[in-house]
Amino acid sequence: MSKELRLRSRFEYTTSALGVVIFTFYWGVIATYPEFYFVSPLGEPTPRAIALVLLILGWVSISTVAPMILFQFGSGRYRIIRALPFTVAIWPLSILVGQLERLISTGQNYLSYLLETPLFIATDFLIPIVLLSLWLRLRLHHLD
Repeated sequence: MSKELRLRSRFEYTTSALGVVIFTFYWGVIATYPEFYFVSPLGEPTPRAIALVLLILGWVSISTVAPMILFQFGSGRYRIIRALPFTVAIWPLSILVGQLERLISTGQNYLSYLLETPLFIATDFLIPIVLLSLWLRLRLHHLD
């Protein structure tokens, strides 16, 4: 096996392993703080309901769809990596929309959750940044 094939194989394995870690981490956080993730938009005013639906789409996308893309990439389906930035970006954008909606409707922001539970700094900012950085690297090496 050539050095290039060994490196590619190792990179695919690492990408799949990262998918497992991200999937496990997010679902561990979701199981620990279900009241933050399992919210009902029913009965909410329209702007809040839209923000909640976006939040639901966002966390499902980054917690499940993004790791599945990494698994697919690891199995040799390289072109699927094109979808990664879209699945990753939904979560931080939905948080931004939700924060703006609360700020506009109540005059208060709810960023204090980041200080109260620093774990959310990883889920809301660090992991999306890592995944987007990984996407840049994977895209450069596998989409000719």
